[in-house]
Formats: sequence, C-alpha cells, structure tokens
Amino acid sequence: MQDFDRILFVLQPGTESDGALARAGAFAVSVQADLTLLMVVDRPVATAELNQAQVDTAIRDRCLATMQQALVALDPPIEAECLVAFGRPHIEIIRTVLRGGHDLVIKAAETQNGGLRARLFGSHDMHLLRKCPCPVWLLKPEERQPYRRILATVDFAPGAADAETEGLNRRILDLASALALAEFAELHVAHAWEAPATGLLHRWGAGVWATDTTTDELRYVEQTRNQHVLGVDGLIKGLGERIGPEGFAYLKLKSYLPRGSAIEEIPALAAELDVDLIVMGTVGRGGIPGLLIGNTAETLLDRCDRAVLAVKPPSFETPVSLDA
Repeated sequence: MQDFDRILFVLQPGTESDGALARAGAFAVSVQADLTLLMVVDRPVATAELNQAQVDTAIRDRCLATMQQALVALDPPIEAECLVAFGRPHIEIIRTVLRGGHDLVIKAAETQNGGLRARLFGSHDMHLLRKCPCPVWLLKPEERQPYRRILATVDFAPGAADAETEGLNRRILDLASALALAEFAELHVAHAWEAPATGLLHRWGAGVWATDTTTDELRYVEQTRNQHVLGVDGLIKGLGERIGPEGFAYLKLKSYLPRGSAIEEIPALAAELDVDLIVMGTVGRGGIPGLLIGNTAETLLDRCDRAVLAVKPPSFETPVSLDA
C-alpha cells in the first residue's frame, strides 16, 4: 500500500484555494504525513528605494504571512512548513519536490472560462503533469467533500507484460486505494480494451477469403476479453494481498472492462459512475524522459472534468534539475 511521508501543497497567489487546502490538510493528517505549503511568484523588480534583496524579502514575508493565515483559518488549524520560491511555477514546484523528497503534490487546478477541461493544455498544470517526478493531485475548484467514488484506470497488453507497466499499474492501485480508504470512498477499477483483429476476421478466415466469419469473430472477441479479465483480476488480487482483507473489503471495489478506446470509454464511465477523482498513469514517449505524456493520457486529461491524480512509472526521471 502507498505510504505518504511528505506532501507538498501549492498555494497559488491571488486564487481561492481554501477548499483545496482544507482537503490537503485533512488528508495529510489522516495519513500522518508532513505537509509543506509553497507559493511561487514572479521575482519583483528592484526600485530606487529598495534593492533586489530587500524587495525579495518583502514579497517573501508577505507570502509567508498569507500562508500562515490560511493555515490558522482551517478548522481545525494545522501546522505546516511554508516556503516561497521565485520563478516559473512548474519548475519551482518540481525543484521543491527534489529538494524536499516530497511524495505527493496537491494543488487546485487552474481554471479558464470556468472549466477544468479548458485550462489543461498549455498550462502550468500540464507542464507539472508532464515533468513532476512524484504523483500530482489536481483538485477541482469546487469539490464534494469527502469523495464518494474514486476511479483507478489501469492499462496493459495481455501476454506482453513488462516490469514498467506492472510497476505503474501497481502504483495506480496503491495510490487510489490509499485515497479511497482515507476518504471513506468506494474504489472502482477500469480497464478499456479492444479487439483489433476483428475487422480482419470479416475479410479473412481460415487462410482464405471468407464471407461469413461471425463464429470466428465472436470466439476471438471472447478470448480477447477473457485475457483482459484475467489481467485485471490479477492486479486486483495483488492489491488485496498488499492492503489485507479488512482494508480490501472496506473499499467495496468494483471493476469495469468497457470495450473500446480508453479515450472514449474512461470519461464516459467516469460520468456514468459520477466519480470524484480519476487516478491514471502518465508515461514517457519517444525515449525522452519526462518531456511528454502518452497520447491517450493527454487526450483523457483534455476531456476530463473530474479531479485527477496522475502517476508516473517507477523509472521516471524528471528533466528538471536543481540548477538555476
């Protein structure tokens, strides 16, 4: 099961983050993790009266006061380390993660035109999702508290399992179950699958051109589905072994295997179940670590109107360094 030791909450200047901070604080308390607050601001320009160091100090003191006030305003108030950084938000967030060894980043999703979907691409959030080495939990501005239903999405190719995919699916389920237990929420597991050779069976059967391949096609589809069912069952069995029978029973776990593209099926299932959070994996592409996330993941995020927890594979390495 996923353990959390150090959680980083990003407080965005000039935005309403009280609800998000309350959720982050409550979650940190429930999992007995240390909480750190971070504000990232543009470096102000020196004036005739104040040099750069003096201006930086004044801004930093103001930000620290804002964070302390936000912590005191919580019910109940909580204690947390408060940090201020100057620079590009996603870069400084990741550098803070690297310095502090944080294992989870929580922040309110940026909004544009009132929608979660509209702001993802080209935003600081998307840069963070692509490059942050630890899981990133993006909260909707107005969320149901506590969560009632969490959807974990897993992906694999039957018969072609590899350590990277297995590690990512395990992390997804461990994180999703930890959140579900902390939030007293139901856990739903989804895996979208396809039968890519179906169209070929329409045209080609038994080595000759065929006009009636209905039986072969149905057999192929059923066999393909059974392989995916076995894969999901194995992942769920492994989760039960890791968290124990009592915790597993409390999750009230249900699994779904919609046939079709994950890009279409996962958002539709999330809407049908009215889930509060989607836990999903993001993977590198093209041999460039951390630069991009997978096509499916990007499109899912673009279509998603739920809170998202994005998880990287165990071998992921961020391209962001501590060098200024």
